[in-house]
Amino acid sequence: MENCEAGRLTVVSSAPGLGLSCLLRSGVAPALKRAGYVTILFSDWQGRAFAARLREAVLKAIHEEVDGGFVAGAEPLNELISKAQRQTGCRIAILLDQFEDYLRCHVSTDISDSFDAELSNAIGGRVASFVVAMQEAAVESFLRLSQYVPNLMGYSLTLAGLTPDAAGQLVRNLAARSKMQVEPAAVEQLIAAPAAAAGSGVNPLFLTLGVENLIDKERRLKSTTLHASIVEANGGADRLILDSMDLLLDAINSTHAELLFRWVTLLRGEDGSRLPVSEQALIEHSGKWDRFAMTLIALLTKEGVLRTIELPLGIRYEFARVSMTAIVQDWWQRRETALIARQRAAFRVRSISIAVGSILAAYGVYLFLVAKKII
Repeated sequence: MENCEAGRLTVVSSAPGLGLSCLLRSGVAPALKRAGYVTILFSDWQGRAFAARLREAVLKAIHEEVDGGFVAGAEPLNELISKAQRQTGCRIAILLDQFEDYLRCHVSTDISDSFDAELSNAIGGRVASFVVAMQEAAVESFLRLSQYVPNLMGYSLTLAGLTPDAAGQLVRNLAARSKMQVEPAAVEQLIAAPAAAAGSGVNPLFLTLGVENLIDKERRLKSTTLHASIVEANGGADRLILDSMDLLLDAINSTHAELLFRWVTLLRGEDGSRLPVSEQALIEHSGKWDRFAMTLIALLTKEGVLRTIELPLGIRYEFARVSMTAIVQDWWQRRETALIARQRAAFRVRSISIAVGSILAAYGVYLFLVAKKII
């Protein structure tokens, strides 16, 4: 808020799942509106028309909040904002959320060159207060704007994980929302889960997934309290987090499950990143199940496991959230372990069967020779 009051650019970054979009939507944007700013929160970066949609979002906010009769032409963004401030006397704040999508979807193109310059002119001219939010992995790509904006990262913030106290409050709030109590020991187990760790803090997304999974299990037991014993009975808090998608993944049929098992290696990088994959690549990687690929793509997209992303080379599919890759990878590893165990068991059965068959055959030959000798 202090940076916005001074008309500075503020860059906010975080690891995936720490609630950066929630911070802007539920915290920063309402605070700016209370302070009298016309506030625009924008995150729709895909497609060639994103710049036009940003202008439309700015115009819509001006019309709805200060001046329904304001008219704009085809002027650049900085001139549009300057004109609006002169005519209405309003202050404008523009929050650019999920900026990593812009940096990924528009690389070394005429569109990105033009928008980089247009945005940089607006930021450098301080015609509005800008907040740019992105995942920390995208900051290096964001530095390409430094050729236009001096001291680009001069006012940057990194969102940390939740403190233990805040994480405990989140657990209790989630339980209360479901009209349930929670044992203090269960709270401690959940916030101490290694799978929910975010540096020295707690990842609110993973914590929420674990709590919601525990709530579902307690409801099945017709309980109104989240018990530490149920956390332990389900393998601990880590398993509650990493198994949080199992109901969905277990609900798909065996053919689709086999396909997803094959696709995980395409969709997830070795470092845990999500990789965009073309529809054709998914089909080609499906082998003999290729005719089921499109139905699985549609199902996973509907359930929010996959999303489409429009890159310069065309439409691609990727995991809907970076944080989802860890959960799907854990499912993949458990499925691989079970598959190997079944193969080993089948091998042992075959080996025993062959051994028993050999023994019986040898015994049969022995009986035949004994009988022949007697005769």
